[in-house]
Amino acid sequence: MSQRVETELKKLLPSRGAQLAWIVLIGVIVATYATELRILIRVWSNEPDYGHGFFVPVFSLVLLYLRRGLVDPLPDRGSWWGVAFLVLAVLLRLGTAYFGYAPLARLSILPCLAGVTLIIGGWRAFRWAWPSIAFLVFMIPLPGALASALRQPLQTLGTHMSVFVIQTLGIPAIAQGNVIVLTEGELGVVEACSGLRMLMLFFAICIGAALVMRCELWEKFLVAISAVPIAVVSNMTRITVTAVLYEMARKWPNVMSTETAEWVFHDMAGFLMMPLAMLLLWGEMVLLSKLFFEPVSTSSLGMSLAGDGVQNVGPKEATKGKGKNM
Repeated sequence: MSQRVETELKKLLPSRGAQLAWIVLIGVIVATYATELRILIRVWSNEPDYGHGFFVPVFSLVLLYLRRGLVDPLPDRGSWWGVAFLVLAVLLRLGTAYFGYAPLARLSILPCLAGVTLIIGGWRAFRWAWPSIAFLVFMIPLPGALASALRQPLQTLGTHMSVFVIQTLGIPAIAQGNVIVLTEGELGVVEACSGLRMLMLFFAICIGAALVMRCELWEKFLVAISAVPIAVVSNMTRITVTAVLYEMARKWPNVMSTETAEWVFHDMAGFLMMPLAMLLLWGEMVLLSKLFFEPVSTSSLGMSLAGDGVQNVGPKEATKGKGKNM
C-alpha cells in the first residue's frame, strides 16, 4: 500500500529544476506572509473558537492528493489570468495598509495561491487545486464585528431551544435573557458557550465532507449547509444535559454535585460535542443514501430478469405465440 502511494506521489513530482523553482516560490510566499502566518498560529493556539485552524491546511493537502488524477500528466502550460488574482492579492494587502484592517491581509493568501496556481499550471491545475485553496478560508478568523454579531443570535437561540427541551423533560425552567433560571440556581449561556466554536468547526467538517463525497451536487450542498443545525443541536444538547445534572444535584446531592455539573458544562461537554455532531452528520448521510437511489434502466432490468430465468419476450414473438396457440 505504501509503495503504491509512493509511486503515485513520484508521478506528481516535476523535474529537479522545477522542484528547485517550487522551493524558491514557496519560500517567497512564506516570507511575504510571515507576519500573517505568525498571527494565525497565535490565534489558533489561544482562541478556542479557531483551534481547528491547525487541521485546515492538512486537509487541503489531503484533498490535493485525492484529486491528483486531474493533473496526471502534469500540466505544461500556464495562464496569464493568474496575474489578475495576484493583483487582487496586492490590492487586499494595500487595503490593509491604507485602512488598517488586518483581516484583508490574511484573506489575500487565497487569491495569491490561486494566481500562482494559474500562472504555473493553467486552468487544469486550477481545477485541481481550487477546492483546497477555497477550503483554506476556514483557517482565517472571522472579523471581530462579524463574530460578535453571530454570537448574540446563537446565544439567544441556544438558550430558548434548551429551555423548551428542559421544560419538555418536566424540569421547571425559564429564560431571562441568556440565563436559564432553574429551581435552584442559574445556568448562564455566556459567549464561550454560544456555539460559534462548533459552528465554525462543523462548517469546515461539513464542507470538507461535501468536497470528498461522490454524490449529486444538491446532496453536497445539503451536507454543507447542515453545519448550522448540527452546531445548534449539539450546543442545545450540551446546555440541556447540564440543566438535567443541576436538577439531579438538587434532588440527589449524594449522587451528583453542582461542581460536577459545572465541570461537565465547561470541560467534558466541550469534548463530547464533537463525537455527537459527527454522529449527527453520519446519520444525515445515511438518511440521504436511504431516501434516494439511482433509477434502474430498462435494459438492466431485462438483463436481470434473463439472469433469473425469465425470458424477455418482444411484441413480435408474443403475437407469433398467440397464433400457434389458436
